[in-house]
Amino acid sequence: MSATSGTPVVRAITPQQVRTLRHAVLRPFEPPEKIVYHGDEAADTLHAGAFLDERLVGIASVCREPMPQGREPEGWRLRGMATLPEVRGRGFGRALLEACFAHISAHGGQLLWCNARVVALGFYAHLGFVAEGEQFEIVPIGPHFVMTRRL
Repeated sequence: MSATSGTPVVRAITPQQVRTLRHAVLRPFEPPEKIVYHGDEAADTLHAGAFLDERLVGIASVCREPMPQGREPEGWRLRGMATLPEVRGRGFGRALLEACFAHISAHGGQLLWCNARVVALGFYAHLGFVAEGEQFEIVPIGPHFVMTRRL
């Protein structure tokens, strides 16, 4: 895929690169060096970056992590999924998730889960995720649902 055609180009990036967009899009109230998630440094974690004209415009990280309350102990968790507002609706989020799906499948995983912001439920549902349980609040971010997708 050409990086200049407006087509998403996705490749593995470092945890440090991910933290810049985590800060800018997801947690502007925290400095980038503080936005370290469980599993960021695990050997089989994928940090995927979506690029437009060599500019990082989207991120997603997946790591092995059981679902809450011990359900699905072999699950993989999606964390820090974000795209810059100016590229939303152009396929960058889908391309990031497809890279995550491929990575998890290559590592024998069969379930991906996340804590999805309510404003993103439609995006995840369109890509095959299902909401589970009740809505809950993550302070100071806002309302969320656990969502899952079988691979």
